Amino acid sequence: METLDPSKHVIGVLAGAGEYPRLMVEGAKRAGMRVVVAGFRGAVGKDIPPLCDAFRKFRVGAVEGPREFFMENGVTHVVMTGQIKPACIYTMWPDATARRLLAQLDRRNAHTIFGAVCDYVGSYGMKMLPSTAFMEEVLPGEGHLAGPAPTAEQMAEAYHGMQLAREIARLDIGQSLMVRGMEVTCVEAFKGTNECIKNGGGTAERPVTLCKVTKPGHDMRFDVPCLGLRTIQHCVNHHVRHIVFEAHRTILFQKQAVIELCNKHGITLHGMHMPTDGPQVPAITHAEDDVAHAEELARALDSLGIGHSAVVCDGVVIAVEDPEGPLKCIARAGAYMKRIRFARLANWLCGLLLGRKGSSPSPMVMRYTENFMFTPMVQQAAKKAGIRLTLR
Repeated sequence: METLDPSKHVIGVLAGAGEYPRLMVEGAKRAGMRVVVAGFRGAVGKDIPPLCDAFRKFRVGAVEGPREFFMENGVTHVVMTGQIKPACIYTMWPDATARRLLAQLDRRNAHTIFGAVCDYVGSYGMKMLPSTAFMEEVLPGEGHLAGPAPTAEQMAEAYHGMQLAREIARLDIGQSLMVRGMEVTCVEAFKGTNECIKNGGGTAERPVTLCKVTKPGHDMRFDVPCLGLRTIQHCVNHHVRHIVFEAHRTILFQKQAVIELCNKHGITLHGMHMPTDGPQVPAITHAEDDVAHAEELARALDSLGIGHSAVVCDGVVIAVEDPEGPLKCIARAGAYMKRIRFARLANWLCGLLLGRKGSSPSPMVMRYTENFMFTPMVQQAAKKAGIRLTLR
């Protein structure tokens, strides 16, 4: 990162949930910077306002207000940090500028939306910094960090898992997956890392490995993979005995406490550079609709030997089939979308009352390859979950 002169530059922080924003602000203050924080309402923590020089809350989906707030306070560089729940893609209330930015996107997911926000901020002369700015001390490098030294078998398992995780990230499905030997036990998708651990966990006799990566060519201005105590505790509860992450590109929160917890429970923690060999699939840069998107994903998953189907909604990958089979994939997609079904509907109805044009909430679409095991039970489960099975 470039060296910033505190007498000439001011840091603006777009802050979401978690401890990431606090660590970012503290790091910037240690560097002598003036820090201005635009916190997302319902996400940013109460510990942030006392740490910064100026603070204001904004709703998720507002981009004009934060930009004006930063300009009023002389912000020269902006950092995006903290968690925004994936469901916000469906339930946020965008302002006029955000609606215009969203309308220009072929697909709406975390990468495209946050990328558009970064470009918008940059168009007003404020330079976007990587979200790892002022966080260098919590970006571990390559090598064994905690727990027992990895065995040759564990390293082979981890290397294979990282190869597949790289491809899952390239497809914008997720940043994590679980492996046992050469078999994938679960893929992250929309549910997040901790749900992936829960669904793909092992047993005391047959533990698993968690692999966490960034997307090849990842935009480091946002959405950098993180590990912390909560994730490690999930690994303890679900018999994960090896955690491998991408070196120099993964943030490790509460590093010493994480190391102690891994040592206590015999979990190997290891940093690895992204593999460059193994199977490769092309990124999906454009799909004419959800059916085409799901079809491309299903074929890519099939070629990787992971599964044969994928569920997509409004350009977002909700779930993908893994070795647990299509019924588990359908159940995960249905359970997640059920949680936000009312919020999506209410958001759309309120928009209509305010005179905003827009189509009703889209259904989930499931597409599959010729290797998919289509049964009446699958058809019934998809119908119950609100998933439209398509033939193309």
